[in-house]
Amino acid sequence: MNKISRISLVSVLTLLSIVWSFGFSVAAGEEVKKENKKAMMNEDVKKKIEAILDKHIAERKAPAAILGVWTPDGDAVVVRGKSDPKAGTDAKATDRFRIASVTKTFTATLLLMLADEKKISLDDRLSKFFPEIKNADKITISQILDHTSGIRCYTRADEFDKYVKSEPLKKWKSEELLKILLGAGVEFEPGAGFMYSNSNYLLAGLIVEKVSGNKFADELQKRICGPLGMKNTYYAEGPQIEGSYFHGYDDTLDVSLFDPSGPNFAGAIVSNLDDLKIWIESMSEGKLLSKEMQAQRLKFAGYEKNPESGYGLGIMSWGSFTGHNGAITGYTIVALSSRAAGVTIICMMPMCASNLQGAAEQTFKEIAELIAPEALHTKLKLDKIIKQ
Repeated sequence: MNKISRISLVSVLTLLSIVWSFGFSVAAGEEVKKENKKAMMNEDVKKKIEAILDKHIAERKAPAAILGVWTPDGDAVVVRGKSDPKAGTDAKATDRFRIASVTKTFTATLLLMLADEKKISLDDRLSKFFPEIKNADKITISQILDHTSGIRCYTRADEFDKYVKSEPLKKWKSEELLKILLGAGVEFEPGAGFMYSNSNYLLAGLIVEKVSGNKFADELQKRICGPLGMKNTYYAEGPQIEGSYFHGYDDTLDVSLFDPSGPNFAGAIVSNLDDLKIWIESMSEGKLLSKEMQAQRLKFAGYEKNPESGYGLGIMSWGSFTGHNGAITGYTIVALSSRAAGVTIICMMPMCASNLQGAAEQTFKEIAELIAPEALHTKLKLDKIIKQ
């Protein structure tokens, strides 16, 4: 078990700020004692779940929300508000939305699949692909995927951020983003800390394209969406969202349309509720990976005083729940599944995270606390300890 220094508190990992008070030690995905004191889902529980969602919608004045909760005792899908308030269009459970950083789970999986095929190794150095990046001869592929590379985030740089609101339709070239990444520099030596950085996933996606010889969008369809039957999921390459979709808001301003070439392999995928359920459960089960590669994926870095949350290879964990959260212009999402409890929870609110102030994450926490508290408070076997 390695001890690594905590360099900065990662604002994107909003659930890490929730203090878990108790639990017991198992690895993520490992069986835990079943929640057998009461039914996880019945009409009374459904009403409580709806009340939790409605409370957070009202408090943050969200224009809409979609929530899916699946348990061994039944399911609850709750849709609220208007997908397009201006047009008066009611939101539907089949509507698409931007999944923000949940995209990282797909990008990491594509790299892990290539590693399974021996086309790349998790121990390969970044210098094999991008020798111009500082410390590239020390940074491994696995350190890119678990955010311990030390490379600063290009989307936080002024050269990128100044265009987010002023020119949302700006089409970014990979070369432009790499130039910003190079200018951002590094925060710490590889493996010496943890810092959530979209730069890691810009690089990961570009490596997928280099190694496979194909466009990222094609690899996504061929390797993940096609085999899993995910017909409403795609890598967005233009501002428009295909089909019926949730409009996203910054307060009362519709900010749905922006060019996804900026967030790219870290946040450009579009999906819907049904497809995300398929994906989060498949990923948590390691359905597309070998047993050995899934074990590598589930080696978590986490905080010493908060061992119930961690980050693996493109996957987050809270207790025995694994998946990811995400925030992008106009959309905030949490998508998590616990194999141990047989529970999946997905919540999306079409509003900026700055407006919602953790509402989607808090909705997840309160529902998980209601139906599967034992799974929520499971302690992880952390492979890398981040000092606090």
